[in-house]
Amino acid sequence: MIPAVIGLLYPCIDRHLGEPHKFKREWSSVMRCVAVFVGINHASAKVDFDNNIQLSLTLAALSIGLWWTFDRSRSGFGLGIGIAFLATLVTQLLVYNGVYQYTSPDFLYVRSWLPCIFFAGGITMGNIGRQLAMILLEVKVIIRRVYQHQIVLSLNLEEYIELKSSHGTPRSSGNVCSTKL
Repeated sequence: MIPAVIGLLYPCIDRHLGEPHKFKREWSSVMRCVAVFVGINHASAKVDFDNNIQLSLTLAALSIGLWWTFDRSRSGFGLGIGIAFLATLVTQLLVYNGVYQYTSPDFLYVRSWLPCIFFAGGITMGNIGRQLAMILLEVKVIIRRVYQHQIVLSLNLEEYIELKSSHGTPRSSGNVCSTKL
């Protein structure tokens, strides 16, 4: 539920700021972003570093690299930072209240690399949300065109029926719809 809200938040903020996101707008880019996020997440669990500061700085660089490679928007960076802050705060509250526990916390009840993972996850969910919003917009445009076309067809059909009933045969006018589609 929360990733869906995060994904939908990105296109809404883009629209509100009047800053449409046009950088790498295709599904292949979104899937590469997901793959890089999975790699960053996997690296945080499997790669051994000498200390947590080295791990945190490496993950921070990788997360910012993910943003630079797949987003590059100010709104994306700001939302990524905000999501990382809020998610880390919620995690800290959960650990503090005993709902969750880390074996070796090193930064205010949680692991110091956790905000980097939340930042990268926020960027990834934002890319998915933007792509889905773009598809939704295309579907709306198609539906609007089909609806307008149906109105034109129904008006032309009504005009055809009216002409046929009043004159016996319809006159050739540019507005009469032919049977070929």
